[in-house]
Amino acid sequence: MIKTWPLTPLYRRPWPISSAVVSQLDPSIPIEEEKTPNYHADRFYSVYLGQVLNGRYQIATKLGYGANSTVWLARDLNRWRWSREKYVAIKVNATSQHSRRVHTENELDIMRHISQVNSQHKGWYFIRKLFDSFTLEGTSGIHSCLVLEALREPLWLYRRRYIGGVIPPDILKILTQMILHALDFLHSECRVIHTDLKPDNIMVKIEDASIFERDAKDEFNNPLPQKNLDTRTIYLSRNNYGPLSIPTGIIQVVDFDLSVRAEPGQIHMGAIQGKIYRAPEVILNAGYTYSADIWSLGVMLWDLLEGKGLFNPTAPDKADGYDDQSHLGQIEALIGPPPQNLLSSGQRTSMFYKPNGELKDPGRIPSDFSFENTIGFMSGEEKLRFIRFVKRMMKWSPKERNTARELLDDPWLHEDFPQD
Repeated sequence: MIKTWPLTPLYRRPWPISSAVVSQLDPSIPIEEEKTPNYHADRFYSVYLGQVLNGRYQIATKLGYGANSTVWLARDLNRWRWSREKYVAIKVNATSQHSRRVHTENELDIMRHISQVNSQHKGWYFIRKLFDSFTLEGTSGIHSCLVLEALREPLWLYRRRYIGGVIPPDILKILTQMILHALDFLHSECRVIHTDLKPDNIMVKIEDASIFERDAKDEFNNPLPQKNLDTRTIYLSRNNYGPLSIPTGIIQVVDFDLSVRAEPGQIHMGAIQGKIYRAPEVILNAGYTYSADIWSLGVMLWDLLEGKGLFNPTAPDKADGYDDQSHLGQIEALIGPPPQNLLSSGQRTSMFYKPNGELKDPGRIPSDFSFENTIGFMSGEEKLRFIRFVKRMMKWSPKERNTARELLDDPWLHEDFPQD
């Protein structure tokens, strides 16, 4: 008989619950996830600092939240005691109605699929991977939990690290190449359309993993103020890691809960994408495929280069409300009128266009809106080459847009050009 010795004492042990004095926030004022639309406390799992989830992950700090989840930094206790600490991000999904449950199951399916596809592809390194998954039983149902690589911050925050709050062209070229490699991996290897590409869903890796341990210890010894309620505690997110210590970060494309699988030539229907990143075929409901992601990338470059959106499609009578027809009018000002074959295939075309292909309200087409006058942080040949690059992505016809792989060869990405 072979005697086996328990290895548990050789693994890392949970830290004790912090005894530090914590400042209390006013319980009547909503904070964090409480401020999201349609918030209901019962839908969110009550996570608390120091808690060990799934017998393995000890919650160290809160990283962030959304309308349907909270995200936490956790110590992985399944490590030898003499090895370095490892921190992971745990996305704890809220319970919800059927449609949201489908999204949660879809995200898990897509991420499992991605993790099994060609790891030799360059783009594999720029996609956030799933480490582990498990479920928790809450008072209102089952919560799906994803264990992911802990990352630094999304691009909308990352750009603020630079002078003027915008990413310089030479840095943006490197980041764009990474995004294109990631999209080529998703499209050509995984057969996945992201469907929600925007600065929120592209994050930058941490340049030094010890930063996570620093924050975990700081939260333990000097916890941020928190809000204690009868059934739960609402924590403030600790996710600002300060100035960069290296000039260019490594990106990761994240958030696949709305992603779809598609074979070449397969067309999907329905509304996808953040409103200002929405491709024209999606606005018209003419069906979309991989090229919808390419359109979103082209639009998104303005957020990073100029610090503001390319489009501002508001209705004349509502200055703060998104308007489809104004969006289509601004697109027409940039790249000319839409082709008839696109209009004829759109299920919503008659809402915005006359039978002859003219916009119902031609006043929505701005006269002074062009690629040239929306760019202030580049000039000369650099600006011209950038516009040519973007025009390869922003075409009315989805079939005419270049693929991510084709765009990787663009001169703007690889050459330096004189400014005025």
